Amino acid sequence: MGYRGFDWRVFVRTPQAILAVGLAWCVLRLLVQAVIGWEPVGPDDWTRLLQVRSWLDGQAFQDVTQYRMSPPEGFSMHWSRLVDLPIAALALVFGETIAMALVPLLWLLPALFALRAIMLRLGLSDLAIAFGLVIFPLMPLLPASFAPMRIDHHTPQAVLGLICAALLLSRSQRAAAVAGVCAAAWVLISLEGLPLIAVIAGLYGLRYAWTGERLLAPFLAALAFGSSALGFATRGPSMLAPLYCDELLPGHVTAFVAATVAAALVPLIPGQATPAKRFLALLLVPAFALPAAWLTLGPCLANPMQQLDPVLQTYWHGYITEGLPAWRQPVSVMLMTLWTILIVLAAAWTTRDTWLGAERAIQWRLYFLIALAAGAYSLLLMRAGVIAQLLAIPAAAILLAHYLPRARALASAVPRILATLAVFGLATPMAASALAKPLDSRFPAATMRPDVLALIERGECDYSRLVSLEPGLVLVPLDAGPEILGLTNHTIIAASYHRNQGPMRDVLLAFTGPPAEAQTVVQSYGADYVIACGSAADIALYRTAADGNFANVLLSDTPPEWLELDETFSAGSLRVYRVR
Repeated sequence: MGYRGFDWRVFVRTPQAILAVGLAWCVLRLLVQAVIGWEPVGPDDWTRLLQVRSWLDGQAFQDVTQYRMSPPEGFSMHWSRLVDLPIAALALVFGETIAMALVPLLWLLPALFALRAIMLRLGLSDLAIAFGLVIFPLMPLLPASFAPMRIDHHTPQAVLGLICAALLLSRSQRAAAVAGVCAAAWVLISLEGLPLIAVIAGLYGLRYAWTGERLLAPFLAALAFGSSALGFATRGPSMLAPLYCDELLPGHVTAFVAATVAAALVPLIPGQATPAKRFLALLLVPAFALPAAWLTLGPCLANPMQQLDPVLQTYWHGYITEGLPAWRQPVSVMLMTLWTILIVLAAAWTTRDTWLGAERAIQWRLYFLIALAAGAYSLLLMRAGVIAQLLAIPAAAILLAHYLPRARALASAVPRILATLAVFGLATPMAASALAKPLDSRFPAATMRPDVLALIERGECDYSRLVSLEPGLVLVPLDAGPEILGLTNHTIIAASYHRNQGPMRDVLLAFTGPPAEAQTVVQSYGADYVIACGSAADIALYRTAADGNFANVLLSDTPPEWLELDETFSAGSLRVYRVR
């Protein structure tokens, strides 16, 4: 019992503990944000803001085209309106800046409730639950994910995946159905969620094999119905005649329906007295679902990113670190990814005598399997590390609760301090990542080329200066475009959205090629301005393509004759050119 009757062991199990942790994080992050400023973090955050603005300004709910990119046709976007809904709702009430500040913070609440549910269903101790609620800032990918102004779609999809994992541990058919709806929203936001959704479906199947619990069919039925309903609500009739392979397709829904039918038939197969026989009966599900997917998805079974133009692969996608596998990351990031998996394995080993024969053995097995699957997926796709680190939190809490009291019980100060640091080093990827940081420069990844880094100028480019520049069409590198759109009334030729490979390729060829080729691109699009930021990494990359190419010429003192430097709007690393 604590001071004046307060019992922290009881408190950490209550919803009030979640609210207290969430409130503390909100206050801390808002104070930090007041110092660093209230602008979106990166290009995707700016584009999400543009999408919300367009909707609130009257663009149709089911139309997410960005018409200020490559006008008048605009850029086709694969993003879902589901992510826009909370931002737009708060923007209508409190204004745009407050909405962008609060929405990422609010996503932390369902994440914490899901973590609490996982830890309670595993039967963790009070101390472990307490650690599990507060340790997320020590997971390197999570603080930025739940930070103000970070409004892209990666955090919502990770939270939905975490909720699915928490519901997976419940024995309720209703919970399985809710998990199916969450999985539908997840895959509608991003098709990248499909591999882990397939894993969750497989784990529901294992539950049936192990215990006979019939939860797979409710999950799949809700997934099929939810994906159809949410798809029609957000995309309308276009869902029936899609043009792209990077979104939820009728073929996916067909496969979900086929799997649902098969899952409903599995219990009717006779002779399922043992787990092995029930597992064999479950083979009916992939026997129905895989041919349905093969017949209806066709070429869309392939990864859309494998079909990118070679120019985009060379000068764009190959440098988007969040979309690359672990072996193409800096050493510190690679180790962080591997360490996240190690935390789950260490927790499984530490608690093996406790849970292997326990009443909650099924929940423990399911938790470790989904956490390891997420960790393995993050080895292939870096941005999946967000859900992998969320799912590793209960494992980290187990390690801290098990080893930290032992470390703190050491009598001598030096061993006690070293043991305490070792426990935190084991239980979080942060220490491993920090210790490996010096190796990044000694063994640079392809995304950290020394020749590129050496060309990045010092200083920043203030695109808000362009608000007074007469609106026009701008040729600008891909990453800077969304911020210029967010701060001004200009339009741009292209930004970093892969469906629109033609304009993207033209922009890349313009900057990496000779000035004459850039002039051809400018004339074909009718651009009014050319803008370059010398302190931007993408411009530095373009400069390495060839000596004397357009990117190098723009940053020199002798621009081509068909451009005129506007000294009024140029400042520092920012060069603004008018097309003559």
